[in-house]
Amino acid sequence: MDTLDTRLRCALDGDAMRAHLAALLPECRAGATVGAVEVLQPRRNASQRRQPHPLTLCYRVELLDAGGARREPLRLYAKVFREGASALHADARTLHLPALDMRLWRFPHDPGLPQLQRLLDPAFTLPWWPRPARAVDTLRHEPEQRATLAFHHGHERLFAKTFADDRAEAVHRRFMHFWRAAQRHPFAPLVAEPLGHDAATRSVWQAEAIGTPLRERLQDAVPSWVAVRLAAAFAAVHAAPADLAGPLPRDLAHWRREIVRRSRKIGRALPVLAPRVAAIADALQRSADTLPAQPLLLIHGDCHPDQVWLSPDDRVVLFDFDEFTLGDPMEDLAQFVTRLGDAGGSARFGSEIVAAYAHLAPAAFSAARLRWQLALQQLLQASRAFVFQAPGWPQRVGQRLARAESLLDDGGLLGLDTLAA
Repeated sequence: MDTLDTRLRCALDGDAMRAHLAALLPECRAGATVGAVEVLQPRRNASQRRQPHPLTLCYRVELLDAGGARREPLRLYAKVFREGASALHADARTLHLPALDMRLWRFPHDPGLPQLQRLLDPAFTLPWWPRPARAVDTLRHEPEQRATLAFHHGHERLFAKTFADDRAEAVHRRFMHFWRAAQRHPFAPLVAEPLGHDAATRSVWQAEAIGTPLRERLQDAVPSWVAVRLAAAFAAVHAAPADLAGPLPRDLAHWRREIVRRSRKIGRALPVLAPRVAAIADALQRSADTLPAQPLLLIHGDCHPDQVWLSPDDRVVLFDFDEFTLGDPMEDLAQFVTRLGDAGGSARFGSEIVAAYAHLAPAAFSAARLRWQLALQQLLQASRAFVFQAPGWPQRVGQRLARAESLLDDGGLLGLDTLAA
């Protein structure tokens, strides 16, 4: 009998999945053949108590007709179950693969986003445009969570983001706040123009933003004034009204629970590292007792370089207000500089952002809390490497833990050479 690990390895191997999909897909029974199978968005979970699905992922499946011509690729969302439970979740919209205890959904069928198929109708733009779109693309799709769609008409584009929950109205209010602030203050962060929200499809609608992704600018030497404007944009978020926050604050109690949960996750995934990660978790918990108090402020909650563009006149453009909550503003700062290196940013640029923020928002800044949040971010990123099955994830986990240990052992704020690592 196949073990769970064997089934998971097969599900994560595109070549191994070709034969399974060829036997399963109706197109193949009608004469098509399966070409390349690309594995996308894998998400692992080692906890049987919290998550019944040890793996969810997407496949991009290349199909060839009888003459060898390529068809439109299929997109499939898949869940691996435990102990034969896939047989108990019969659904006419799914494909069932008992050999892997797996259920698969064809895009746009999504068990958490039943509105998605309706939103893919180009005519659905009529409340926001005076004409139907000519085409619609799916830019991003996090199954059972959210999806971002782009509607096209000539050179114009319109964007919609839809959610599995009812946060669309709150997200729209957040963008309206910053849109209005940007009209009044020449250095306030910009946002894409908010157009409205639709409760029936749990969607928020925006015009197209104008600018260049920060990631592209990071490939060259970035002027110091960009760091200042980024720091000012973060400070503007932290100074915004608290009623824009979501319902679940990320206070110290929240992070104490997450430290326990994330360290156990890593220990289950890599038992050889369990003592080491437990020591890091213990050091974080003990350090938390010494942190200076900080009133909870509005934070972005998902603050990383891909959330930032620069406009043609070099104003900061902010994206993705889904995760706004109350928390420590040092979390945003730590999250941003921790992921800066992955986007091509330098340690110097990261240190300039920190220095500018400390100057612009001294009441919100704390070197001790920043250091703690930076160490915490390394633990979180170690956990994410396993969850999202990053290439070479066991090595990445070890690297992240080493950085957390360095931050916790260092007596000063930090060696700034590790800031954007």
